[in-house]
Amino acid sequence: MKNAEYGVPQHELNALSSLLRDQNAVHQLVNWSLPEPQYWLMAKHFKTAWIGDAFHALLVGGFRHIEERLRAYPNADRSHVTADAVIATMRGVYQQRADAGDQNAYAALNSSEYWAQLHRNIRHLAHPSWPSNPQHVRHDAYVVARADTHPSPKEEVPFELVRSRGYDDDARHRELAVIGAILNDPSRAGQFWYTPSSSDASPYWLQPQDFGDPATAEIWDALVTGPDPAIALPEANDPRLTPHERAAAMVQHISTRLQYSDYHRATGDDAAKARLDANVNQKIAAYLMKASAPDFSPNPNNAARYAVTFILEPSIPAAVEDLAGQVREYGLADASLGNVSLDLSTIEYSLGQLAERLDAAPRSLAGYSGPDLTPADPPEQDQNQPSYTSRPLERSVIISLIQNPSQLNQASHARSLAEQDFTQPEHRWLFNAVQSLSPDAAQDPWLLADQAHKLARFHDAPALNPEELGNIFHAARTLRVPPAEQAAGHLITMTVRRTARDASTVIQAAAQRTLDPRALIDRSRQQFQQATHEALRYHQHSVPEPSQHNTRQATVA
Repeated sequence: MKNAEYGVPQHELNALSSLLRDQNAVHQLVNWSLPEPQYWLMAKHFKTAWIGDAFHALLVGGFRHIEERLRAYPNADRSHVTADAVIATMRGVYQQRADAGDQNAYAALNSSEYWAQLHRNIRHLAHPSWPSNPQHVRHDAYVVARADTHPSPKEEVPFELVRSRGYDDDARHRELAVIGAILNDPSRAGQFWYTPSSSDASPYWLQPQDFGDPATAEIWDALVTGPDPAIALPEANDPRLTPHERAAAMVQHISTRLQYSDYHRATGDDAAKARLDANVNQKIAAYLMKASAPDFSPNPNNAARYAVTFILEPSIPAAVEDLAGQVREYGLADASLGNVSLDLSTIEYSLGQLAERLDAAPRSLAGYSGPDLTPADPPEQDQNQPSYTSRPLERSVIISLIQNPSQLNQASHARSLAEQDFTQPEHRWLFNAVQSLSPDAAQDPWLLADQAHKLARFHDAPALNPEELGNIFHAARTLRVPPAEQAAGHLITMTVRRTARDASTVIQAAAQRTLDPRALIDRSRQQFQQATHEALRYHQHSVPEPSQHNTRQATVA
């Protein structure tokens, strides 16, 4: 492997090298499933900018320039001539970008060192001694495209599709039945087609992550949903071939894909190396051929219904639980509230896409009850988890507001406060009372206490503790506390974190019960919408993140 010399993923180097040495190899990158075939590998898939630029240059005229120069200089060094032609084409592309205002392209055009290094790199890649085979460019390109979608932290490991989920042999047999039905007749893939609301989403409602076994997940990706899928092979749609011959061509394509992916993974994944050593992918190919038989399942035409019942619906509780768990995995106590709100909105969007895919599938709704969207109290928290509450801090804010109610109308953190920022009943209803009274009345303990009691009774809340109210009013008369602005920021911060934590806890508990998958998604979205609303409230009022350097630290009970 030569990637260490360039600091570039090996599969990106191999893909470009194969195209430079054999321009006919680009035909392996054609997406035959489209009415007007296009290349399924695009420059944006490359993580390395100069390789992506070189690939783009080849498609917009570079191949023609290489051929013209080779005819003009038949006795010249082929790799040198190829590099000259590609560099000339790339300069034209960079000039167009510079004319459009791209400062990076403008700087590159004026750097002779940049072009000299680029020429050396391309010349080396174009040399016949480069250790890649143009016949394998489809698989190198596949790894490039998938690595862009599923980046891996491990060197040379292009992607991991799903986490493993424990299930029995019957579940695996039914997953193979869905795959085998399409191997037997590729037109059955149309049962999984739908029109997503997002242009970036896959047009298939069954996705690799829905499968319980990473092997069947990757097979589905290679067969249907991934770039250069087996169902788009010319052989898969050749009416002159028998069903067995079509299946054999697709299985060979899938087997080669699995073999090649494991080859890339092997440097950082012991399991991939073990699969290669044990010829596991050849055994998988034999099972796939068995699954392609028309009698492998009771009725292959029911492939979509099998997929809903045995793959998609069983995967939803684990998928929802995973999404909820991500809130804690990202570290609520450490992440900035900006990141928390971004994570929440991203998870809410993922739940929406999951609901959309489920609705597009041919579900059987018999026996399902209506969605149970009744809000539930969050389960008791583990003692090792932060509570994100501070009664002393709440009391300090309430005392400050009683002493100076006008703070609620000033351009300060106090203006952003809401009743959910207070967890003790007396604090919450005193806050509501201060908001509902005029500033002079809110400073009168008799009027304020009477209003707090009325509001609590009106909302069917438990009776407030008169002794606790008396203690607060006594402190308001005798203590000097800082303005509410400092502590208010902490209360809002803790509310956002507490709401996000409680949402994830409720959702994880619901996912572990037997529910209608659609109702589970709806309930989860409701919980995360509430948490997202809290995070957005924080940003809408422009409350800065509390810092230990400029505010007093909150006591987290």
